[in-house]
Amino acid sequence: MVVAALYYARDVLIPLALAVLLAFLLNPLASLLEKWRLGRVAPAFLAVLLAMSVVGLLGWLVETQFVEVANKLPALQDEIHRKVVDLRSWSGEFGQATRNVEKTVREAAVPSSDQAAATTSTPGLTPVPQPPFSHPGVPALPQVSPLNPLPVRIYPEPLPPADSVTQLFMHTPRHLATAGLVLVFTIFMLLKREDLRDRILRLVSHGRVNFSTQAVDDAGARISRYLLKQLFINTAYGLTVALGLWIIGLTLGAAEGGFPNVLLWGFLCGVLRFVPYGGPVLGAIFPLAIAFGFFHSNTVFLAALLLFVGIEIVVSQFIEPLLYSSSTGISALAVLISAIFWTTVWGVTGLLLSVPLTVLLVVLGKYVPQLKFLEILLGDEPVLEPAERIYQRLLALDQEEAVELAQAYVKDHSVEALYDEVLIPVLTMTARDSTRGRVDDRRERFIHQSLRAIIEELGETPPPPPPPEEPPPFQTPANGKPEETPPEPSGKPLEPPVVRVQAPLGGTANVLVLPAGEEADEIAGLMLAQLLAGRGYGATVSSASALVGEVLALVEQRQAHVVCISAIPPGSVTRARYLCKRLHEKYPDLRIIVALWSFRGELAPTNSRLALTAPGQLVINLRDAQECIDHLAQPVFVAGQAAANKPVGPPS
Repeated sequence: MVVAALYYARDVLIPLALAVLLAFLLNPLASLLEKWRLGRVAPAFLAVLLAMSVVGLLGWLVETQFVEVANKLPALQDEIHRKVVDLRSWSGEFGQATRNVEKTVREAAVPSSDQAAATTSTPGLTPVPQPPFSHPGVPALPQVSPLNPLPVRIYPEPLPPADSVTQLFMHTPRHLATAGLVLVFTIFMLLKREDLRDRILRLVSHGRVNFSTQAVDDAGARISRYLLKQLFINTAYGLTVALGLWIIGLTLGAAEGGFPNVLLWGFLCGVLRFVPYGGPVLGAIFPLAIAFGFFHSNTVFLAALLLFVGIEIVVSQFIEPLLYSSSTGISALAVLISAIFWTTVWGVTGLLLSVPLTVLLVVLGKYVPQLKFLEILLGDEPVLEPAERIYQRLLALDQEEAVELAQAYVKDHSVEALYDEVLIPVLTMTARDSTRGRVDDRRERFIHQSLRAIIEELGETPPPPPPPEEPPPFQTPANGKPEETPPEPSGKPLEPPVVRVQAPLGGTANVLVLPAGEEADEIAGLMLAQLLAGRGYGATVSSASALVGEVLALVEQRQAHVVCISAIPPGSVTRARYLCKRLHEKYPDLRIIVALWSFRGELAPTNSRLALTAPGQLVINLRDAQECIDHLAQPVFVAGQAAANKPVGPPS
C-alpha cells in the first residue's frame, strides 16, 4: 500500500520532496538573513530569489556554450568519420573475423528460395517457385498471385514538425506547474519551518518528545551535512575537470586552438555527479566525444580519458569516504538499492532524491522500535559486536575468518582487550547455548579448539614494549605553591594511564590457575596465564580434567603463592565454590582469588557464598584479576628482594 501510494501520488509527492530538499539547502541562508533584522517573509523570498538567480545565470551560461558547440558539430563530421575508419583498420584480424561472423549470421538469417517457397505454399496446391536473386543482397520481387500474395508491412507516418512542437508545448505546462509547486512549497516551508517542526514532533512523539526531537535533529543534521558536502565535492569536481581539460587543450591541442567550452563540460560533469553511480559516466561522455572528434591527434582523447579516470578514483576512493564517513549513516549497498527503488517509483527525480529519502528511513529505524529493521538493513553501523561475529563464524565452522577477525581486532586494540572483550564472551555464549541445548558437541569442541589455536598464535607474538618510565618525583616550586595539573580542553583533569608493572628482578611469584571443571574454564585460564607470563610471573594452568586431589597436590608441587580459580558462569559457579572450600581447608593461608568471567549478577552475595576473605578476591575480567594478583603477590616480591639483597657470610 505504501509503495502504491508513492507511485500513484508522485505528481504531488515529487514536488513536495524537492521542496523539502531545497528548504534544507536554503534554511541556513534564510536564517542568516533573519539575523540582519529583515523579518520573516523577506528572508524566505530573498533566499528563493537568490537560488533562482544562480540557477538562471548558470542556465544562461550553459545555453551559450551549448549553442557554440552545436554550431561546431557539422565541421567535425569528416574528422569523426576518418577516426572511425582508422579504428576499424586498427582492429586487424580480430575486426575482420568479427565482420565475417556478422556476415555469416546475416546470410543465415535470410531464408533460401526453396525455404521461402515451402513457407508460402498451401497444402494441396503446387508452390510457386521464387525467382533467383538478381544480384547478392537485392532480391527481386516474387510472382504475385492470389495463392502467393505480396507481404506488406505498415509503418507509422512520422509526425510533422508542427505536431512535434505541439507535443512539446503540451508537456511544457506540466513541467512549469511542477516547478511552480516546488517554489511555492519551498517558500511556505521556509516561512513556517518552526511550525512544521513542532507539528512533526507532535505527530511522531507519542508522548516522548525527547526521542522525537533527537530524531528530527538527527535527520536534519545528516541531510544537511550530506547535501553541503556533496555540493562542495561536486563543485570541486567540476572545476577540476574544467581546469584539466583547459590544460590538456593548451598543451596537447594547441594546434586546434585548445579544448573548446571547458566551462560547459565542467559544469555538466559537476551537475551530473549528483546522479548516483551513472552521473560521472554520463558527464564524461560528452567531453570525451568532443576530444575524439575535434582534435586530429588521439593524444588529447587519451589524456582526457586518463583525467576522468584519475579524478574519479581519487574522489570516490579517498575524498568521499573521508567526508561521507559520518554524514548519512547508510551503507553502500543501501545506496544502490535505494537508487534502483526510487528510480523505479519516481523516475529520474527519485534517483536524485534516493539518498536523502533513505537517510530519513534510517533515522526512523533508529528511533522508532517498530521500524528497527530499516536501520539494520540500510544503516552502515555494524549490527554484530566483535564477539558475536567471531562466535557466529565459529558456529559456521569457519576458523580462518574467525582468526582474521581476531587479528584485525588486535591491530586496533591490545591482546588483553581481545581476551577480555571478545574471546571470553565467546566462551560465555558457548557455555550458555550449550547448557540450553542450542550447540551440539561437535561445534562446541570446534570452538574450544579454535580458541586454543588463537591463544597459542598470539602467545608467539613478540612481547609489548616496556612501560614508560615513571615521571620524576614531585618538586615544590620556588614560590612554595604546588603546581596544579593542567586541565584538558574539556576542563577535566588529566587521568594517568593504566600501566602494568613488571615482576621485579630477584622476586618470583608463582601463580597457579585452576579451572573449575570445564574446558572453557581452562581456556580462560590460559589467557590469564599468558598475560601474567608476559609480565614475569611464573604462571601455570591445571588441566580441566584433573581430579580435586590432583589439584590440591599441584598447589604444593608448584609452590604456588597465588591461586586463581577460573570459572565460566553459570555452570561452573558451584564447582568453583567446592574447589575454593577444599583449598581453604587444606591451605588456610593460601592467597586465593575466584574469576567468574563476564559475570552479570550481584558480587556481594556470590562473594559470601564462595567464603572469600576479602571482597576484592572475586573478579569478573582479566584487568581486575591482574590487579588483584599484583596486590596479593606484593609480599612475595618484597620478600624475594630482601633475600636477594641480604649479604652472604658473617658480617664484617
